Amino acid sequence: MLTIACLALLGCNAAQPPVARETLVGSYVYKSEDPEGRAKDHTWDHLTLQADGGYDLVQGGPTKPKREETGAWTIRLSRASGREVLLEHEGYPIQVEGDRVKLLIDNDVGIWFEKVR
Repeated sequence: MLTIACLALLGCNAAQPPVARETLVGSYVYKSEDPEGRAKDHTWDHLTLQADGGYDLVQGGPTKPKREETGAWTIRLSRASGREVLLEHEGYPIQVEGDRVKLLIDNDVGIWFEKVR
């Protein structure tokens, strides 16, 4: 039984395999499982990661002012979260699940950007 518990813990802490830049390039939409239901604040939220290393992030909604940000993105290795996409100074942990790529905004309440490959 102890062996199974150890393997389960190791599986949770195991580093994800490297993710190719080509896998991350594309358009992402905002997804939320936040029980507070503030989805209208994020109606316009979307992120585009470009192959040339640029990004375009749009945020806002009917109840929140529209804001657009552009800049450069990279992939980095973080001790806390493993591989993540870095937009200027903001990091988003990467999670690949089958044909879906998630960039986690707040994993505790279930908020992320998602792209379907």
